[in-house]
Amino acid sequence: MGRVPPLVWLIALLLLLPTTAGRALVGIFGGAALVLLSLSLVLGGLGWLGWKRMQSQFKVCGRCGTTNIGSATVCAACGSVLESEPQPSGASSFDADATPASSATIDITAEDVDR
Repeated sequence: MGRVPPLVWLIALLLLLPTTAGRALVGIFGGAALVLLSLSLVLGGLGWLGWKRMQSQFKVCGRCGTTNIGSATVCAACGSVLESEPQPSGASSFDADATPASSATIDITAEDVDR
């Protein structure tokens, strides 16, 4: 193995010794850690605000419950006309319990076929 460079020893000594230079170096490292932490919080907040802005553009179809994005006037799934004002994602007029599950499923039966 190679020798440890003198610069690494100098930085280690400055961190361990309670000198002005050691305290300054610890302050710089602490400041850099604080900047990185605050930057991640700011970017996370901006991402959340962007998501909320995008979510305000969603339109939920009152007929089939499909979420449509942007200035769509017709539902992409069923073709019905959408309301002019966008709804929040949780406040749709679509009721999933209104359609019985028996009419939405397909019954399959197996048959033996002799050839």
